[in-house]
Amino acid sequence: MQTIFFLSLLSLFPSFLFSQDSALFTPEKRKAFADHLFCEKDYLRASEEYEGLQSVNKSDSLSYYIGLCFLKMNDYEKAKDYFSQLKNSSLGEESRLLFLKTSFLLNKNIEGESDSSSNQFMNKELKTSFRRLELAAQIKAGMDQTNPLSLNNHFEESDAQILKSFADKFSHPNSKSPFAAALFSTLLPGAGKIYTKNYGDGITSLIVTGLFTFLWYDNFRAGHPTRAWIFAGLTGFFYWGSVYGSYISARNYNLEKEEELNNEFQSYLSSKNYFIPTEIEGSCK
Repeated sequence: MQTIFFLSLLSLFPSFLFSQDSALFTPEKRKAFADHLFCEKDYLRASEEYEGLQSVNKSDSLSYYIGLCFLKMNDYEKAKDYFSQLKNSSLGEESRLLFLKTSFLLNKNIEGESDSSSNQFMNKELKTSFRRLELAAQIKAGMDQTNPLSLNNHFEESDAQILKSFADKFSHPNSKSPFAAALFSTLLPGAGKIYTKNYGDGITSLIVTGLFTFLWYDNFRAGHPTRAWIFAGLTGFFYWGSVYGSYISARNYNLEKEEELNNEFQSYLSSKNYFIPTEIEGSCK
């Protein structure tokens, strides 16, 4: 009798565990767990949980948070796809704004993508954020038509002044002419590299080219034509190498300055969260 009773209990135990397991993994509790992961900045696992819920019961809210997870993980292409699908949903205004943010982060031209969205913001704060992001994109593109008055109208005075400075730097970059650098080194070996502030290489080019020029002349004068022609060849090699190197040095200088300016601008915008309201990017208590 006791054996039968014990076996009956064992047969009920799996059912009990299954019912408990089902209670633990209800959609509501799984959603709460996903939200917890999101707030703990575990965006990869959070996205997996949201996607698991989405496969069972699709909703705009879940798609929105999946897009946010990819945005936080810097996977802008996937984030952009999710926000693009939601532009006409109940979260349309927020999604359109974040869609434009991902476009900006992907270095896309948001001017064309924003034309159809400019009059679709009923929320005044989001519309202001949209316009601010649009102006930031114009500044980064180096567009001279960025109106200082627009900056004053849409930004606080301190931010407007900083953005005007960036607008001036982007529209009038501190660049060096590769052709001027090559010309300078044609006239004086190494001068082009000094022009591009590559002082070490410039001085080295001047000394080496000058040394081989002297050896070329000295061996011709001393009646050693074979050695003289060898040094003449080396002189030509270093001379034209200096000219070409100066051209490349100017191009590299411009690329470095462009990257520095882009990084500085991105850092500034990041500190301001690209002027996007933080509450639309997931609220965590």
